[in-house]
Amino acid sequence: MRSMYFFGFFVLGTMAATAVGCGGDDDGSGGGGGEGGAGSTTTSSVTSTTGIATSTSSGSGPVDDGNDSIEEAEELPAGNNGLEGTLEPIDADADYYSFTGTKGLPVYLVTDAKPADDENDPTYPDTVITLLDADGNQIAQNDDPAGGFTNDSELLTVLPADGEYFVVVQDCNAAFPESAFPNGCFDPTEVVSFDYTLKFLPLNLAADKTDSLVGETEPNDDAEQAVEMPYELTQDESDYYTTFVFGSFADEADVDVYSFTPPATPELENAVLAQLSFSGPSGPEGNGSTVDVSEVAIFNATDLTSAYAKVDPSKGGDIAVPVEADQEYFVFVKRPAGEVGKNDFYILLHSRTSSDPLEAEEETNGDVATPEGDLVGFSNRAGGVSYAIEGKIAGTEEAPDVDVYALPLDDVEEGWTVSVICGAQRHGSGVRELRAEVLNGDGTELGAAYSATETEAEDLFVQSKAIPEAPEGNRLLVRVSAGTPAADVTSRGYNCLFAYLPPAAN
Repeated sequence: MRSMYFFGFFVLGTMAATAVGCGGDDDGSGGGGGEGGAGSTTTSSVTSTTGIATSTSSGSGPVDDGNDSIEEAEELPAGNNGLEGTLEPIDADADYYSFTGTKGLPVYLVTDAKPADDENDPTYPDTVITLLDADGNQIAQNDDPAGGFTNDSELLTVLPADGEYFVVVQDCNAAFPESAFPNGCFDPTEVVSFDYTLKFLPLNLAADKTDSLVGETEPNDDAEQAVEMPYELTQDESDYYTTFVFGSFADEADVDVYSFTPPATPELENAVLAQLSFSGPSGPEGNGSTVDVSEVAIFNATDLTSAYAKVDPSKGGDIAVPVEADQEYFVFVKRPAGEVGKNDFYILLHSRTSSDPLEAEEETNGDVATPEGDLVGFSNRAGGVSYAIEGKIAGTEEAPDVDVYALPLDDVEEGWTVSVICGAQRHGSGVRELRAEVLNGDGTELGAAYSATETEAEDLFVQSKAIPEAPEGNRLLVRVSAGTPAADVTSRGYNCLFAYLPPAAN
């Protein structure tokens, strides 16, 4: 599936924060050469108020760049030009910046250290952004944006109060001592460049009126008061940017309602897919929000009694379901029970995109003797080959539906493995207990390790399983089935990715 994200002057990947880990390789290895911290030993501690790692080096010692503490923080101007900085020594330096903001102001902080031709190059800093309040308390943090497209940190948040704020930029090794090389971060001795750029973009939604930036307006508690999520064409008019909605919960019973009508043009290769996700996670190690959204549901405007799609984002779910073009839909966003926090905001991302190729042989693919074949293969990033399908479990409890797909082994080499990733309930579908089983080419089972079942909190993932010797028909089969569907959610779709991976990717 393909998504486009628009923010300010940038076209980016998803800007949701991720947990500590820094995106290093499993063995932490980087490229050749470099000095950054070679020959030094470092001890680290975490302050009780900020959570920022502070370090002392017994090697060459820190480079005094004049902004190594809150007291020395450099003023950070707003705008697209940004400031240039240097992290040296890479495993100890922390650069501090300051700006003044107002309560409720959305802000976007972005670093750029990686080269454009390799956004995960381990010989450049793996930046981490931490946002502190006027008292030095940590309120938000980002290491790597979701999606893995870069190790340059990006933080999208909403300010909780009027006043001064501090931004701290560090490398992964300095920010997270417990994850320092070789426990997650890249090897600091392999770094050959220590420079980065930091940009600060305050987002005045009232002044910036664009179709891709939407500020919630109360009251929007029911369908009649819904705030529209419009679509903004890209510059070449071939697609639409992702819409960013900034909302908040006024009280513990507040429900926010939005609407969207996916346009029919430009035409898409497969079905129109509606995607809804939240920039997160919340909390001081995420985007700084003091609340988790507990439910997001889509209703067709023609039926407000039963949800078409529904998911709990606090358990890792998002929505990605086929929808009808030119049909209006309503989105209901709810918070969990409990008192309102200091900064109960959320950032909802919505996009219209193309689904994967649609299941084409529903009438005959329910048996291992007549699997659906001719799936379109494509090269994956690991150097293998993948197949993707947008399917539907159309049966009933009395007559359950089963879908079987054939995966040819023509382009697979010795030592490769097979993986399967599928989603339904965790993408808003009413399908429950989605199950996928990898079978031999004749339909015989390969064992429990070759199957997995989706739950509300866990993805369906069959990871890197060995391909049997001399498989029947020079192929493997994947059988997809499910349990009893949800009574209160009407959609019945699922999405699966089947991948053959070379040994280096396992």
